Amino acid sequence: MSNPPQIRQSLYNQRLDGVYGEFGSGAGVQAFYIQSAITPVQLNMVSLISDIHGSEKWPVRDLFQRDVNNDRISKSLLPYLQDSERIKFFNPLTLTLLPMDRNGTTVLNKMPKVVASSSVQEDGRKWMCLERERYYRVRWIAEDPQYAEIAWSDTSSRLVAIDGQHRLSALKRFLRNERQDTHDDFMTWRIPVVIVSFRSGHKRAEPPSVLEVVRSIFVYINTEAKEVNEARKILLSDESVNHVCTQELLQLSHTNDLMPVSLRKQERLPLLFYDWRGEDREVRQLHTPAAIKSIVEIRDWFRSYILGDDFSDEQEVALGLDPTSRLHQAFHDRRLNHSDARELRELIKEDLLPGLCYLLENFRPYRSYVSDLRDLENKYDRDGGSDLARHAFYELRFGTNYADESIKELVKEKFQNIRDDVIASRRKRFKRLIDFDIGMRGVVSAFCQLRACAGYPDWTYFARLFTPALNKVYGDKWLDVDTRTKKRRLLLHIAVDHTDEIVNFRLGDHRRGEVDRGLGSYLMLLVLEYGTPWPEAWNGFEEWTRVHDDCIDRLRGTLLRGFRRQVRPELRDKFPNGGRELTAAVNAKAEKLAVRHVDMIERELAKIGTREGSVT
Repeated sequence: MSNPPQIRQSLYNQRLDGVYGEFGSGAGVQAFYIQSAITPVQLNMVSLISDIHGSEKWPVRDLFQRDVNNDRISKSLLPYLQDSERIKFFNPLTLTLLPMDRNGTTVLNKMPKVVASSSVQEDGRKWMCLERERYYRVRWIAEDPQYAEIAWSDTSSRLVAIDGQHRLSALKRFLRNERQDTHDDFMTWRIPVVIVSFRSGHKRAEPPSVLEVVRSIFVYINTEAKEVNEARKILLSDESVNHVCTQELLQLSHTNDLMPVSLRKQERLPLLFYDWRGEDREVRQLHTPAAIKSIVEIRDWFRSYILGDDFSDEQEVALGLDPTSRLHQAFHDRRLNHSDARELRELIKEDLLPGLCYLLENFRPYRSYVSDLRDLENKYDRDGGSDLARHAFYELRFGTNYADESIKELVKEKFQNIRDDVIASRRKRFKRLIDFDIGMRGVVSAFCQLRACAGYPDWTYFARLFTPALNKVYGDKWLDVDTRTKKRRLLLHIAVDHTDEIVNFRLGDHRRGEVDRGLGSYLMLLVLEYGTPWPEAWNGFEEWTRVHDDCIDRLRGTLLRGFRRQVRPELRDKFPNGGRELTAAVNAKAEKLAVRHVDMIERELAKIGTREGSVT
């Protein structure tokens, strides 16, 4: 390689030779890279994302690949490296340089400016240079980009793996622990790497942050090369409205839980409430013990009930967008760019999320469970196990802890104790219908359908009217399917069938979903009755009567389908030849039972206005 041009020496103490390359710009950003190879000894200069202290506190949308599956390393990758009979080859590790603050502990939010320059050597060769001063620089011969180098300061930049973390972990473990005979062979390896970075492709008012761009690169690599599990996709995507909304709802809990206990909003749903990390092991997703709802389920709430499909007219109306909105063009183009995603995040934080949070935080069983979790943490803190419990709760939230090795086993024991207490609380607070997904799907369906009927009032204002009525419905046991009462019988073929199996829980679009036609409509009727009087400015008596009638019609159709399934086996002996005769008999009996059931619902609804002492 030709001698590099004489450039002012700086703080760079690490260097790799390689081949320079770049791509065209997209979203105002241009990626460039050095393709190189490192020795096993140089593996030590590459970090895992999890090696960056505090990375578990990054915003949820900047999660990318933080967690390393040790079972995958021990059972698959390490045996592969150790097997002398197997040919060794794998794709290059994808690395990037993260600029750090002056303490070397925190990733900078904004990428330092790239300065482009060039110089001509005595032999006439032109060298190009891209430099982020103090952090790193890339140089290459203009006509021969296969002659290039990247140099950086390891005190101001961290070389981290954004793809290939499991391969990197396995290689590091192999380096530490391997026998001498295979170790000597390993030391001759040259491990392929690609070091990628980016610069602004054109002037823009607000360029993406460092982690936004790194996340985008990670998502693309993992979307194209291998399937990322659904939960991880949701947390990483900036291109779906419903994914962004899910991230921001979770971020409220994430931010709150990172605050000192005394400063937290005690009513806010904790991170423990969500199965949010999307961890999996051997193609099986792992579920956290305290979690009530998964990230996929929350996304489905937004898609099926709250907003509708991405970029649909329904979604635009639900968000309150009009032709003057900055997001209107994004809906027209059916895609979000970085700027659009930021605009959307601000919009929903001001409008949608406060109302949705009010509903979730004040719905009686959720409120009680959250109170239990907060009390549990305070109890362990008071009882003298504060240090161990703090680490255990940290692991319960984030999947890891920073306890010293000397107390790891004690923390593990405390973790199991807390886990058992959490599971006991869950069993106490959640009846079957609410513990299953159908229960809250019905609640969210009713909430959003009634808001639409009311002309899309402010989310929080509507939630403050809807939630007290919902709590009266819940307190008066209209959702109890575990007790043999008349109210339990009302839910027949709406939420449970004649064999006591949960039914009509599957998701659908906002107009045809099973929950909308079943439990959602049922709850709409109840909330309408318990919540009266409704503001006259929304709809007059005739309009609410029409809503009532529409709900009854939907329930009648749901009941008819359920009773058909119930009576067909009963009538099959009377009509052994089946065919039209059996079908006619099934329809006639099912119709009679459905009408009778609707009449029973109407009678019970009529009693609500005269009932005294309903539970709030």
